[in-house]
Amino acid sequence: MDWLIGFMPILLFVLVCPLMMIFMMRGMHGGHGQPSGREDPRENPSAGERIAELEQQVRELRDERDRKREKAA
Repeated sequence: MDWLIGFMPILLFVLVCPLMMIFMMRGMHGGHGQPSGREDPRENPSAGERIAELEQQVRELRDERDRKREKAA
């Protein structure tokens, strides 16, 4: 009976290791059906429109910054 108590940690490790691997692999590859958040603007026109809008805002903010610099100088 003592051999069973000594063998139990090894047996638990052998049983737990494959189960952990299954759950870890499922966690790594579980999000394939969900969008990644990185969309190609050519495939999604609304994303392209949003990018154009943000670029316009950047231009406006840079122009405003430059005007303030010229006024301060």
